Amino acid sequence: MLWLCLRLPALPLDALGAKSSAGILALRHNNIIVMANDAAQQTGIAAGMSVSSAMSLCSTLELRPRDLQAEQQYLENIALWAYRFSGDICLCPPNAVLLELSASLRLFKNLARLYRKFISAFRRRGLSVQLGIAHTPLAAELLSHQNISPAKLVNAAGQLHHDELHNALQALPIDLLPLALKTLNTLREMGMHTLGNIQDLPRAELERRFGKDITTALAKLQGEQADIRPKFAPPDTFNSQRHFDGGLHSKQQLRFPISALLSELEHYLRLRQCLNRDLQWEFHYLDGSKEAWSLDLSQRHFDRRSLIELVMLRLEPLSLQGAVETLSLRCEQFIGNEQHCEQLFDAANSNKQQEKAAQVLDKLKLRLGSQRCHQFTLQDAHLPELNWVLRDAHTATQTPSHNKLQAQATAPNATNLLRPNWLCHPPEAIRETAEGLFWQGELHLLQGPERFDGQWWLQRQTRDYYIARHQHGALCWVFKDCLNRRWYLHGFFG
Repeated sequence: MLWLCLRLPALPLDALGAKSSAGILALRHNNIIVMANDAAQQTGIAAGMSVSSAMSLCSTLELRPRDLQAEQQYLENIALWAYRFSGDICLCPPNAVLLELSASLRLFKNLARLYRKFISAFRRRGLSVQLGIAHTPLAAELLSHQNISPAKLVNAAGQLHHDELHNALQALPIDLLPLALKTLNTLREMGMHTLGNIQDLPRAELERRFGKDITTALAKLQGEQADIRPKFAPPDTFNSQRHFDGGLHSKQQLRFPISALLSELEHYLRLRQCLNRDLQWEFHYLDGSKEAWSLDLSQRHFDRRSLIELVMLRLEPLSLQGAVETLSLRCEQFIGNEQHCEQLFDAANSNKQQEKAAQVLDKLKLRLGSQRCHQFTLQDAHLPELNWVLRDAHTATQTPSHNKLQAQATAPNATNLLRPNWLCHPPEAIRETAEGLFWQGELHLLQGPERFDGQWWLQRQTRDYYIARHQHGALCWVFKDCLNRRWYLHGFFG
């Protein structure tokens, strides 16, 4: 087993996007300073200081309340990002994530390559991270406080240097152990300040003096006892955001963070094997106001580039109320990835055509409004005029081509049955004489009849359909009502 701990020491500031703030800023909780940014630290403000003491050092200090919910969400986003490297993820609140890397090494070939991906990703997001690597979860968690370079403890193949690992663990302060404060104080009073001081002591004597917690911690640290932790799983909804120091003032400046958030969403959808049906955006302005707007989607495949264009198109009629400090994206509606059984050489073209149609539909809904876009869909009915129904494009659940395939699959010899492209509604009456059938000219029957008999539970309809040629050359679809013995024109073939 090889465990890697990712610790974000500045998580409370990162969660609020305040770490790189140019101003003098600190986070407070219960009238105590929790964390200060670099500018505040230069004035002497430090964590643990009272708010009054901090204000006495700097009268221009900006105080913000600590947001524990935002920190938890941020930590889950980090775990979700790390999920691409390992399927065995554990959250270690308040600011760390654990990954089991044994299987990942086989995928990424060596640890050095995996390490570079971690570091480059954190640098791109401007995050500071401390790493700890060891053979047990607890050991990796404790070593991350010291931020020891993994290269000193493990080689490129993922094999641990046991002597260096033992020495690093021996040098760890006992304050890092998950023990009660009273126990830690007693150990320090006895002159035991590092793990090396207590690891050499008899376990039975330690347990008798300090209780079972200390021996359990040491056993988990060495891998002598299983350290079972709840596994992280991707949440049911997607939620992420980007903060901007000083705010963004134009829509074009939002394009890059929109692309970054959609990239995160793409990874989330890949993990869950699903597709989103909505994009819920929210602007948080510098003055504290908020503005929410959404975008419904029809696409059957996730295409980040086309989505960026759709989002920017949706932004065109909106006017920014000020400088955007935070941009957030939330998705709550998902469907499973569709699986299709199609012919090998037809599948690619069919999928591309359907995807282009969905993209055009989304653009039309943005330009015209979703309530002005409609589409025909097939439904199960006996009479031809009832097979089609007009529905709002954003509520139609299936494409006409998909319904048509289903309808043909259930009808015997359906591929041999011709259907007109245009139907008359209602059917036009045809005049029948001794010379034949007439409708704005003479009609000659070519093929038929095809019997339609149904709807007996409402008002029975029995029809015999024929294909006829008009004297001007048009092919028509006509039928004889077997109940009233009259003829009708029902459609034209293209």
